[in-house]
Amino acid sequence: KLRRLEREQKAVLEEKNVFLQRRVQRQMEHLKKSHHGTIFCLSKLAESRDPETGEHLERLQEYCRAICHSLLKEGHYAETLSEHFIENLAAASPLHDIGKVGIPDAVLLKPGRLTPEEFDIMKTHAQLGADTLMAASEHCGNNPLIEMGIEIAQFHHEKWDGSGYPTGLSGDSIPLSARILALGDVYDALTSKRVYKDAFSHEKSRDIIVEGRGQHFDPKVVDAFLAVEDEFRRIRETFSDPVTPEMLAV
Repeated sequence: KLRRLEREQKAVLEEKNVFLQRRVQRQMEHLKKSHHGTIFCLSKLAESRDPETGEHLERLQEYCRAICHSLLKEGHYAETLSEHFIENLAAASPLHDIGKVGIPDAVLLKPGRLTPEEFDIMKTHAQLGADTLMAASEHCGNNPLIEMGIEIAQFHHEKWDGSGYPTGLSGDSIPLSARILALGDVYDALTSKRVYKDAFSHEKSRDIIVEGRGQHFDPKVVDAFLAVEDEFRRIRETFSDPVTPEMLAV
């Protein structure tokens, strides 16, 4: 009788444990979705100051995922590219230009190319974004998602040969997250229409990126891009920018 009672109590306890584990998992998933949604909404709000960006954030998330999986397939950076890393990079990628909120309208919204002085002002957005997220990190503790956001905000304009900004990092000293996002960001800029240029074709954009292999971009990241360039083309078409009256008037 005691053995039977013990088995029954053990079964009840196991059932309660399973119930609690599922409940905790659901709450964690809900919290994660809330964090990701909040980050995306704030980034979208910051992006709304630039009327030309369209579906840029959505495309960038997909570009980052595509490059990460391509790198893994080729066996590159396998020690870093965990599923957790890829998920955090995609979720944090909308934060890369959040520092542009601090750029004056006269520079950010200028309908044409920037002067050298104006470009110096524009370049400060990288550090502004990183500083803002660092301040947030102090309140959040050790949050991997915010830490990833700091990396990409601060370093996504660094170049493989050390000629980028704001700190002139080069090679592997640039965080992998920023090296991956940099290529996706440039590809999206090249294939998007601006007041000072038409949208480049996929082929022309690809050729420009290949020219930057080993100079602007991590060579392995460029090779990973070339392996999934058809997926990049599909993403660009799926998340296409809406046609505005201003675009039709040009």
